[in-house]
Amino acid sequence: MLRILLVDDEREEREGIEYLIRKYQYPLAVAQAQNGARAMEYIEHNEVDILFTDVKMPVMDGLELAREVNRRFPAVKIIIFSAYGEFDYAKKALEANAVNYLLKPIEIEEFCQVMEKLLESIQREKEQTEALEQQNLQRMQNTFYRILTGARLTAAEHDRIRGHLFGQNRDCRLVHIECTDNFFDKWEELFLKLVKMYLGELTEYINLYPNEAYLLIREGKLLAKGYLKEQLIKLSRDAASYTKIDLTIIVGKCSASMEEFEKEIETIYEIGRDAFSFGNEIIWTEGELVQEHYSSDVEAMRGQLILAIEAGHVELIRKFARELADAIVKSGKVSKIYVQNVFYTVFQTMYDKNPDIRYERILNSSDELFYAKGARNIIDFFLQNIDEMLEGLQEKSPDDSANIQKIKRLVEKEYMHDINLSYVAEQIHLAPAYVSYIFKKETGQTLIKYITEVRMEKARMLLEEGNLKIIQIAKNCGYENQSYFNRAFKNYFGQSPKQYKER
Repeated sequence: MLRILLVDDEREEREGIEYLIRKYQYPLAVAQAQNGARAMEYIEHNEVDILFTDVKMPVMDGLELAREVNRRFPAVKIIIFSAYGEFDYAKKALEANAVNYLLKPIEIEEFCQVMEKLLESIQREKEQTEALEQQNLQRMQNTFYRILTGARLTAAEHDRIRGHLFGQNRDCRLVHIECTDNFFDKWEELFLKLVKMYLGELTEYINLYPNEAYLLIREGKLLAKGYLKEQLIKLSRDAASYTKIDLTIIVGKCSASMEEFEKEIETIYEIGRDAFSFGNEIIWTEGELVQEHYSSDVEAMRGQLILAIEAGHVELIRKFARELADAIVKSGKVSKIYVQNVFYTVFQTMYDKNPDIRYERILNSSDELFYAKGARNIIDFFLQNIDEMLEGLQEKSPDDSANIQKIKRLVEKEYMHDINLSYVAEQIHLAPAYVSYIFKKETGQTLIKYITEVRMEKARMLLEEGNLKIIQIAKNCGYENQSYFNRAFKNYFGQSPKQYKER
């Protein structure tokens, strides 16, 4: 609601105008002041949209008040009213940027005309300002999308982000969030409510794909590691409770410059690429916290095991696999995600060095590795599968190229439905982890990104045909949430579906 300040040294005059505002139900919160000095004091400490002031007052008159308000608070709309109708007063009022000048006693019809015209003008300006802010926000979102996906920025775009992030000498943190399913397509509204609840309204949200997004942390207390960790735990806990989908969160260090910010983007990308895990994990790029995910003894033993695999020495592989497991147990400080990543790299090396191993069979049970509870279960699974891989050296590996073609044909056929990694894996009778691995290995991109590209190209074709409404095109391309589709399309093509269709 807008706020109007009534200023007159006569209380009856102030209350009379307030009565008219109430009678004609103008959407205004009313405040009063008895002279210009009191009014100025009020405006300095409170938001005011309209100043309605008399001219002749003690201490500070209305014209002096109007001039001072216009100088310091130019957005405030000023109406001068007075019993003195001479031209000089009207001229001085206009010089003080008053939007109107009324004479006492106020004519009700004239008062209503002035107020209605003024409120319409304020509403129009508000809508224009909001549209401009939304346009600037979308432009900034598009620029963030480009830098976070590795695109080369122009000098103007680079300066725009620098000014947005560090124009007020504030630090920021970048938080990367990823999951296995199309979480942001289905649950974006819920997620944003949780972000607002736990991370405040200043946190910015940049969506990349249906399963991947970034948060930009700006608020001071959230930059502290301890407090931010508590809030992220609550956010991921509630997200999993409502949606049954777990989130993997990577938190960057505080950045105080554009150079540090870009370095954190690279670090987060590298960690996300190497961490083969999904599910309620919070990983920090902070120097001291990285040590929680690392053990020099474990790394040394992993190195020996890798050398034994490269040499093809079966007995040494079994020996060093057990010693690696013992090193993990003795370290006592490594995280679950670190252990999973260590074991996965060993599996990958076994597959790369021994093409006769049926890696598909091993990864069909990989959910047990990535969702196992407790270190002992993970270690037992690792040792069991090392034995199975060594026993199956003579078996032929699956035809990955044929599987990739099956996946692509399935996406082309069913892109308009709710498809994700788990669904694709089920349809072609492979493990989700295996599908993710071979698709990235063979094509150089994730399956979710490929699905998004197919949908965006189909949407573009439908827009060019011009026969369907945008909401129908969104549903035909697998997006139930039209607003999400609009933003995904703009991120991909640089313009909204409506703009593309009109062009």
